Formats: sequence, C-alpha cells, structure tokens
Amino acid sequence: MQPRATVPFLVASGLLAALVLSACSNNGSPSPATTTTTSSSSSDLACTKSLITAAAESSSSVGSVSAVNGFGCSGSWAYADVTVGSGAASFDAVIVLQSQGSSWSVADRANACNNHLVPSAIYTQACTTS
Repeated sequence: MQPRATVPFLVASGLLAALVLSACSNNGSPSPATTTTTSSSSSDLACTKSLITAAAESSSSVGSVSAVNGFGCSGSWAYADVTVGSGAASFDAVIVLQSQGSSWSVADRANACNNHLVPSAIYTQACTTS
C-alpha cells in the first residue's frame, strides 16, 4: 500500500514552489525610476537620488560611475544600479552603500551580502543582481 499525500502537505509544497519560482524570476535591474524606501526610523539618512549619486560618484571601488539608474534603501543600507564608464566601454553594476553620519558611503558588496548585513527588503536587488 502506498502512502497518500495529505492536503496540507500538497498546499505547503505548492506554496514553497511558488516562492522559489518567484525568487528565480527576478529580471535583474530595476527600472530607472524605481526606488524602494523602507526606512523604519526617522533617524535614518534620507534615501534620495542626489545623496546616492554623490556617494557613487565619489567612490572608485567599481570605477568611474557616470549614472545612477535605480536605487533603493532600507534603514542604514542602500543599493544602486549604476553605469560605470561611458560610451562603448561602459557597463552596468550594482553597488551597496551604508549610511555614514550624514552621507552614504559605498560599502564592500561581497562582505555586506555574504554576511547578510543588507536588510531583506533590498537584499535581492542589492545582492543577487549584477
């Protein structure tokens, strides 16, 4: 006699499959107008394109940033979808930033992502896209 699957097991399996598939369907970079602001405290640094751009352009960690195409913030962490360089030699990249006093600073993306320092609200965009 074969064991039968119960309805709760089938429902749970279906929900798990849907969650896994939705995580795999990320299309990469957010659209240029996309921002995700999920700050939970009034003491968090403002999540504005001008502040994110200033930090991205002042850092040389990925090269010369020529544009910020999208960004998002959660608490003291942020990510930005940037264009590095210009013309035919340009490429897209994702950087991770952390608030430092009254400004944003580019952080070590590998360290921040591998150690799960980036909040879950922006983790996918910051750590699983290139």
